[in-house]
Amino acid sequence: MLRMEVHGAITPPMSEYVCDGIAKAETQKAAAVLLELDTPGGLLDSTREIVQAMLNSPVPMIVYTAPQGARSTSAGVFIMMAADVAAMSPGTHLGAAHPVSIGGGIDPLKRKPGDSSEKRTTPTNAKENSKGDDSASVMGEKAVSDAAAYIRSLATDKGRNAAWAERAVRESVSLTSKEALAQGVIEIVAADRQQLFKSLDGREISKRGRKMIISLNGAVVREYPMGTLRKILQIIANPNLLMIFMMLGIYGLMYEFSSPGVGFGAVVGVVSLILAAYAMSILPVNYAGLLLILLSIVLLGLEFQMPTHGLLAVGGLTLLTLGSFFLFDTAESYLRVSLKMIAATVAFTGAFFFFVIGKLLESGRLEPTVGARIIIGRVGEARETLDPRGMVFVNGALWSAEAASRLDQGTRVKVLEMRGSILLVDKIEEVRHD
Repeated sequence: MLRMEVHGAITPPMSEYVCDGIAKAETQKAAAVLLELDTPGGLLDSTREIVQAMLNSPVPMIVYTAPQGARSTSAGVFIMMAADVAAMSPGTHLGAAHPVSIGGGIDPLKRKPGDSSEKRTTPTNAKENSKGDDSASVMGEKAVSDAAAYIRSLATDKGRNAAWAERAVRESVSLTSKEALAQGVIEIVAADRQQLFKSLDGREISKRGRKMIISLNGAVVREYPMGTLRKILQIIANPNLLMIFMMLGIYGLMYEFSSPGVGFGAVVGVVSLILAAYAMSILPVNYAGLLLILLSIVLLGLEFQMPTHGLLAVGGLTLLTLGSFFLFDTAESYLRVSLKMIAATVAFTGAFFFFVIGKLLESGRLEPTVGARIIIGRVGEARETLDPRGMVFVNGALWSAEAASRLDQGTRVKVLEMRGSILLVDKIEEVRHD
């Protein structure tokens, strides 16, 4: 038997891991595949890939929601319904597979308790009842209908309670392990793996149109862990980390542009933005929220160029907050930036910009230490022969200088003018006291 742990959100890295494990089990002619499941849900495309691999594999698929306290919600329900044997540990639950409509709103097919489950919202009566329905409502209706039909077909094929499976999609209902067993949603409740194997041995299942007997006598459990790279990619596919990477990338590039040269800021910025882009390719990003965040950075940057006593900065922080809220196109909490992360990001950004701007405003009231205003009229010394150009030491630094006539090394000079970075100097006549 080959065992895999599916813990966390169902994402492309997780899907690839499970599908590769199933393929390996087929190659090794394993007695069964055991998926120990604990997931809050995930992406529908990744879930479909896992379900297809499970359904098309000749190896028996056992999905076990474990350990105690684990859950199989949202996408996890689809994986449970696709299993040849569905099992749960005591103290676990499954359900709430209702898809969220575009924009994170509530889908029109989600009903209150007591509403008729047979009632449907058709394009005709929707138009008659409300002029405010739009394409988002239609897309939400289609998503629910598609998901309901999909999970109903899975449950029916495996001989499970298809009516409850559809309610899990349409009404977001959930069940404990005992309730799931009583209602025919799962086949086994087992406290541990040993008890699970005892219940599985000799069980008859229907797989790809033929009867099979699960035989675990002498079967060795072989672990198939997720590789390091996939673990890293799975971790990166996190809304909070995406926010961190994106902000680090922006700050790194802003730092690099303020002090040109390929250095630390450029490396940190580019790497962070690449990681953020990868996470965006996986997560349901709302590009309106992303644009709000980018606009907030523009406003904060403008505060540097033309200080408005904090007006642009306050506007930028407000847009940053709104953009963070709207960054992901879902109402699922595990696929959104947490409130703590939003508060920390806004607070850090505000402290950084206000600190830097305060220093800039303060420095504007001080006398400059370099530039034409301070350097003209200063006295220095020629450190090499000027014929007509050479180096002079003025105001504590070496400068390129040019003289109207030849000046020997060691000659005392005075700065007459500054052209770019070149000083125009002349000889100072020594005054003798007899």
